[in-house]
Amino acid sequence: MLDYIKLLSEEEKQIVLLSPVYVSLLIAGADGHFDSDEKKRILELIHIKTFSERYELTMLYTELETEANLQLRNMIASLPEDTQERNQLLSDLIARLNIILPKMEPIFAIQLYDSLRQFAHYIATADGGWWGISAIGAAEREFVKLPMLDKPAFTGQ
Repeated sequence: MLDYIKLLSEEEKQIVLLSPVYVSLLIAGADGHFDSDEKKRILELIHIKTFSERYELTMLYTELETEANLQLRNMIASLPEDTQERNQLLSDLIARLNIILPKMEPIFAIQLYDSLRQFAHYIATADGGWWGISAIGAAEREFVKLPMLDKPAFTGQ
């Protein structure tokens, strides 16, 4: 997989790999449903990130893209139907990164954090506003800045 996460356990590697999907589902489903435009946008963004991110992250998104559609469908099917319960479950999965990120190379951890926050913003703006342009709905607003995820500290030189 990625050299940047090679020292993580298999479970931790899976959480890192699927973290963009967790973030996407949290934001897209925050209003109680998964809209087809949001699902399409999630897959488009994963694809775009395979070439638009920094090199270290392009490998993560490239690996994720190979099964993104299947992963997305399976996760949606397995999530609780109750919105609060689903949001809590996804928030908890994302929060697990707070334990994982410090185990990774600092620069990669910071890049992943920034990428996930950007991802959340893009998904939040996919379904709102005037003609669907750039508005974040009230439900998404609660989660769009990923309050459950701490910014990794980087003190090295």
